[in-house]
Amino acid sequence: MVDAEYKVNNVVLTVSYKDVELDLEKISSNLEGARYDFERFPGVIYKTNKLKACFLIFSSGKVNCVGARSVEGAKKAIEELTGKLQKSGCDVGEPKIEVQNMVASVNFQRRFELEEIARNFPNVEYEPEVFPGLVFRMEGTSVAFLLFVQGTGVCVGAKSEEEIEEGIDKIREALE
Repeated sequence: MVDAEYKVNNVVLTVSYKDVELDLEKISSNLEGARYDFERFPGVIYKTNKLKACFLIFSSGKVNCVGARSVEGAKKAIEELTGKLQKSGCDVGEPKIEVQNMVASVNFQRRFELEEIARNFPNVEYEPEVFPGLVFRMEGTSVAFLLFVQGTGVCVGAKSEEEIEEGIDKIREALE
């Protein structure tokens, strides 16, 4: 039962093209808008405006996809990238795709007493002199929430929307 509102702001995926060595010079010259400067960064930086995703492409066949606002949107962007790589002569097969992180903004629709939460829960970090938010870690997962007095938060470390929703429910239950 999620009574808070959330919005996914960023999805980070890793993509692996198996047994392939990518020619980054060739890729950067064939992908419109791609940048490659080996002296500054060892991969091609490619952004698609249409699907709002950015790729970091490495010669090893590994690719990071960031900036999409949904897993479906990221997968669509990866599918488009795969097609463009194949058209440019790269012998890439089906990519192996794995969600690494989802970042979501959350409105819990209530205010938080961060000092009280910090005193009552062992799995939190709160140092208002350093950062105005409280870090609330979900036990047994990589999910954490940054909670702010106004009742807003940021969820990081989730690999699915279900994990975001479960974390919101756990926070709501813990703080009731």
